[in-house]
Amino acid sequence: MQAALAAFILIAAFGVYRYMVVTKPVAEKNKAKKSVVHVRADTVALRDYDVAYSCFAKVHAGATVRLSSEVSARIVAGPVALREGTSFRKGDLLVRLYDDDARASLMAARSRYMSLLSQQLSDLAVDFPQEADKWSAFFNRLSVDEDLPPLPAVNSAKEKVYLAVRNVISEYYGVRQAEINLRKYAVYAPFDGVFSTVSKEVGAIASVGGEIATITQTDRLELEAGVEPDYVRYFSCGSAVTVEDERGGFRGTVARIAPFVDENTQRVKVYIRVETPGRNLISGQLYRVRIAAARLREVVRLPREALFADDTVYACVDGRLRARPAEVVYVDEDYAYLRGLEPGTLVVAESLVNPSDGMEIGLLEGRRASDKTE
Repeated sequence: MQAALAAFILIAAFGVYRYMVVTKPVAEKNKAKKSVVHVRADTVALRDYDVAYSCFAKVHAGATVRLSSEVSARIVAGPVALREGTSFRKGDLLVRLYDDDARASLMAARSRYMSLLSQQLSDLAVDFPQEADKWSAFFNRLSVDEDLPPLPAVNSAKEKVYLAVRNVISEYYGVRQAEINLRKYAVYAPFDGVFSTVSKEVGAIASVGGEIATITQTDRLELEAGVEPDYVRYFSCGSAVTVEDERGGFRGTVARIAPFVDENTQRVKVYIRVETPGRNLISGQLYRVRIAAARLREVVRLPREALFADDTVYACVDGRLRARPAEVVYVDEDYAYLRGLEPGTLVVAESLVNPSDGMEIGLLEGRRASDKTE
């Protein structure tokens, strides 16, 4: 009897459970909400903009000169030490070669010329009395220690023949040649600078055409910038340049633009002349420069990331994206300057992930994508 009662209770409990399961209302599945991308947008407005090209530029010396000798002689010590890194001023004696023998030979040549001319003075006074004074004055100016004075003017063909036959003219220019050769034993600085390399030191023999040292100009420095070929057309020689440094920057101008593309960097070299009062620029330093480019007229400026596929922007039309082609006029570090967009069009002003034509969007900052319709 008890077993039958227990079985009845189990069967009844199972029946109640089945009833509750069957009659329980089924909750409706929440419909998946479609996500909407919210974007920032700007209204197209045409304006004029002054733009600049920004890049890095390296300091270069205004000139680098390779010093070599025109004569063969021993290098002797001079007032400027022949060492790498030694600075000098324009006009300083940089390289001095042993010239005692050449100097003595020149003095002997001057003495011989004085002797030759002295033998002609009496005959000149007889044959050319009107010319005697000028030749006497010329002879009195001669000295074995000084360069020859200018040769007096020859006023007649007869006088010219007389001087030529007696070698007065040829010997004069022979001495002048010796004076010119003596100057080759000293090399003077053509500018303020520094020895960048030294190949021959004091005591070494300088050979004809052999390199002695290389000097670098320090009183006139330039910056060399590499500019992408597409941007060179926006500026020219004389364009203003701002050079940035920790002291606020200084100014310069474009001095020249190379008419070719460097095959290694695929950029055009632009050389910038700088004004650096109170600044000590060192060759090889890098600076960021901003070269003033042409004024862009009637263009729209958008953040650079708002440009897709190089020439496409997205307009916000009736809550959806619509691709619009644009003419890219100029692109700098932050902005793209465009033409070909209708004023008043609402366009996306930020980057998007996988945008597509017709994609549903919303506007940030309280603006609706449907504010602008076709």
